[in-house]
Amino acid sequence: MRKFKDFPLEREGNDIFKFDILYKTIGNTNFLSFLRLLLLILVLYAILWGIFSPDNIFTTGLFWGFFWPFFMVITLPFLGNIFCMICPLGFLVRTVEKYGLKNRIPKFLKNPYIGFSLLIFVYWVPLYVFPGIFRSSFITALFFLMFFSMAVITSYLYSNGVFCKYFCPIGRISPAFSRVGFFWLSAYNKPLCNQVCNKPDCAFACPYKLSPYKFESNKSMETCTLCMECAGSCKGIKYSIKKWSYSLFEKIKKPNYWEVWIYIVFLAVITITMRFHHGLGHSYIRDELPWVNIGKWLEETTGIGKPFDWIGLMALVMAMSITLVLVLGGFYISAKILKKPFKEVFLNLGYALAPLMIIGSLSHVFTFFFTHYYHEIVNGFAQAFFLDIKVEPIATHKDKWLRIFYIFPFIAVFWSGFIMWKRLGFFEVSGIKKVLAYTFSSLILIFYLGLTIFQFYIRIIYSNHV
Repeated sequence: MRKFKDFPLEREGNDIFKFDILYKTIGNTNFLSFLRLLLLILVLYAILWGIFSPDNIFTTGLFWGFFWPFFMVITLPFLGNIFCMICPLGFLVRTVEKYGLKNRIPKFLKNPYIGFSLLIFVYWVPLYVFPGIFRSSFITALFFLMFFSMAVITSYLYSNGVFCKYFCPIGRISPAFSRVGFFWLSAYNKPLCNQVCNKPDCAFACPYKLSPYKFESNKSMETCTLCMECAGSCKGIKYSIKKWSYSLFEKIKKPNYWEVWIYIVFLAVITITMRFHHGLGHSYIRDELPWVNIGKWLEETTGIGKPFDWIGLMALVMAMSITLVLVLGGFYISAKILKKPFKEVFLNLGYALAPLMIIGSLSHVFTFFFTHYYHEIVNGFAQAFFLDIKVEPIATHKDKWLRIFYIFPFIAVFWSGFIMWKRLGFFEVSGIKKVLAYTFSSLILIFYLGLTIFQFYIRIIYSNHV
């Protein structure tokens, strides 16, 4: 039986692999491996600089000014999981596995919550409780050295890309948030695969033991990192441009609890906590905020002060509590209205929350590009590579033109609300029941919108008083 490589294939109009230059670059494992190797060298260089040259600006600029905002927050809602596609640790994992022990991972470690729990408790909690801790290039270097070491050890011990699947914080959250983007990996169709393949070469080539030919029917790319090993094994793989948030409008064959929990937890820990602590917490109404007053009281009562930040901890606790009450409570009431099991409502409507954090965060990222990231990245690279370059920030927080980026949280609310309404259609409900179910399911959207309007109002009023 013929292989796909011998089979004449006419690519669809939305398949970007129809462009030869794209197929030979992002669809080419050799090209991607070269790019990942360069990035791996850059990451190791930044880690070594951070350890042996503390307080340099290159290490922090690379990781917190370049990789996190640009290859994560900006690319995910548009290009999908591009970060994992070029990830140097993913390249390291697949290389080490070739020479490793290839053991099967113990069942208790096959836990999808390990990776993003590490990001919460090793990065975000310390960031709020010990503010400024990751401004240190030395701490930043140790942080990434930890994950570098974890990638080497787990990949040497176990096969099937377990580091990316279970231990890497980015490898766990990126596939979930990549659903918001425009791009989708799949195979042309299963009957054609059966017609021309003795076996599914794309699945056998996948180092994560996934089946790309099932992605379309399942409406899920699972934990795919876009390593493109499948594309290198079979030309029947397609990388298509779909409508924005394509899979979030479809009924997902096997919805995952971990994906929905990622949307909920990161909305609370990143977006809402940031609004509480760094947004309103830096405004002129700071002393009237409940988390500020409770934090100050705890500091006085316990006698534990700096570098411990009680206010940051309370902002996190209150943001998480409010988010859980609104999301779980809203879904519970909706389940009663719809007369459906809570699990079914949670797994179907929870996917509508995907755009809130990732699109809403664009406001912060674009603003900080002009006020912080740009000069930190350029000056950091200049320092690391001994270039005679020094640039200043493009803007300050007082520049009113930055307010154009305020639009992103409103887009996030509208898009999540639109997806929520569409996903309610899976329950075949209409009329007043649908309106009521939508209202309660959207309680967190209403709160997010109100908090956004209030924060921007305070910010604008404050800027007019300084």
